[in-house]
Amino acid sequence: MNDACEPPVRRRPAVVRPRDAASLILLRGEGEGLEVLVGRRSARAKFMPGVYVFPGGGIEAPDRLPWSVEAGAESLAPRLRRGARAALRETWEEVGVLVGRGAAAAPDAAPVPPTEAPIERAYRTHGLTAAIDRLSYVGRAITPVYSSRRFNTRFFVGDGGDVFGEPRASEELDDAGWRRLEQDLLKSLRDVTRFMLARALALRGGTVSGPAPLFYWARNARRLGICRESRR
Repeated sequence: MNDACEPPVRRRPAVVRPRDAASLILLRGEGEGLEVLVGRRSARAKFMPGVYVFPGGGIEAPDRLPWSVEAGAESLAPRLRRGARAALRETWEEVGVLVGRGAAAAPDAAPVPPTEAPIERAYRTHGLTAAIDRLSYVGRAITPVYSSRRFNTRFFVGDGGDVFGEPRASEELDDAGWRRLEQDLLKSLRDVTRFMLARALALRGGTVSGPAPLFYWARNARRLGICRESRR
């Protein structure tokens, strides 16, 4: 038998393990003046190039440790605290704003830790506290298995009244700023972004209750489950 005549064996591509990530939905205003803070991913980005998204990114090892400038972390389940820190950090890194409240004392009143992260220094310099208890958990989404870059993202929502600074563009997000929730913007968002935005709006308006959702894909179809990470 001539093995050269045998058809080649097609192997399925390896499934990429999703990276833990976090994202922050910031809303301000009311009614027709309601706005959301978004930015457009670079056209050179490997994941969702040119798409408008909320600030966010991967959860890093230091995000697991409490910050010297944080308060209210106990308001979230332990597994979500690192996600909240990552969401706040990424928002500062990508669009240049801090989310929190004024510190109870002057920034130099307390001793500065010997190894302080840049995000902690930013809060301290501006006399702010990273008020994690001002954030609400929206839900979690996992990128489809067929994607070459995958993320396991926790979404949080915060109020624009707790935002300090004006949004600016960065290498990660250009055209960053507050945008009205108009049809053109909503049509430009990916389905998971629209889903999380809708739930964030419902949470803000007090019209939704129950466990946080898990948004994922199975057999190329969207599915909804329950995110058990929100349980204590």
